[in-house]
Amino acid sequence: MLKSNTQKTAWVSGKTATLAKAQLWQKHNDLSIIRTQLKSMDKTKSQLMPILSFLLGVLLTWLFMSGLMAQGLALLIRIWWPSSSRERELKVDQWLLNNPVQPSSGWRLLGYWRDTSQYRQACSEMAGLLADKACLSSQDKVLDVAFTSHDQLLVWLDYYQVQHLTAIASDEQQMVRALEHCGHFSTLKLVRGGGGDKSLAERPENSCDKLIGLDCVYHLESRSHFFSHARKALRPGGTLAFTDMVLSRPFQDRREQRLVNKLGRISGLLVEDMPVKETYENLLHQHGFDQVEILDITDDVLSGFCFWFGQHYQSLSAFTRSKMWIRLRLQVWFIRWMLHREQLRYLMIITR
Repeated sequence: MLKSNTQKTAWVSGKTATLAKAQLWQKHNDLSIIRTQLKSMDKTKSQLMPILSFLLGVLLTWLFMSGLMAQGLALLIRIWWPSSSRERELKVDQWLLNNPVQPSSGWRLLGYWRDTSQYRQACSEMAGLLADKACLSSQDKVLDVAFTSHDQLLVWLDYYQVQHLTAIASDEQQMVRALEHCGHFSTLKLVRGGGGDKSLAERPENSCDKLIGLDCVYHLESRSHFFSHARKALRPGGTLAFTDMVLSRPFQDRREQRLVNKLGRISGLLVEDMPVKETYENLLHQHGFDQVEILDITDDVLSGFCFWFGQHYQSLSAFTRSKMWIRLRLQVWFIRWMLHREQLRYLMIITR
């Protein structure tokens, strides 16, 4: 009996040792397979690296040559370093105009798109609508604040034939172009402005019959200063006619206010100082203007401009600087977003 137990124990021990050896052998085989696979992967990787490097080089070259890399970097800068400076905010540039179809156009407006699909015509329509609402005539001495294009000066001088026009240039470039295209008019006086507020403050009292601000007021430093200086420059009974971008309602809370302000800076539209539409008439009354007419032309201006841009942005990109192109895309996106939220309006205002 004892011998049988001993034999049985020896058999179990032998069996266990055999299984242990088999397991060790299996692990050794598995490790060998893994090593073989790793060597194969390393070999494949070494073969693919030159191909991947070549493809990466081609991709980077294409991004650089197409301008997409510059646009991407500009976008990152705008997102992480949004500017609160008025000098760096977006103003519609020659991106719409430097094309072979209309090389002489200098318009820099959002345009009035009710009865046209052409940018140049839309800008002319906006200028004409404002002039008609202001009742411009050949008897008027007109002051144009921060004009952005010599074309609008030609509208006042050539089409409406105002008696005298004083025009404050928004920048030195516009000053040069205005002299080139409008300098032959003896009824024109050009003033260097650099934004409009300071030059407007220096105008003599009661020096004009009509004061025009075409698509520029939301770029000025302060609406309150603008209204105060305009009231001083206008003669008694004179007319202030301008367009402006405003909020349609107050912010619901601080979180919404911070979000809109942040996105506005990124896109180049500063909304911190934008008044609410409902309070605009009271703001004008506070600065001595009695008769106020407010026209909401949001659909014909902002919606029309965004639709036109969406139809033509690809063809326009060939004539646009990369830095300006990304800023324009951001501005159009922001306007569309604000319109979708029903939070942005565009007004034409006539007051006396």
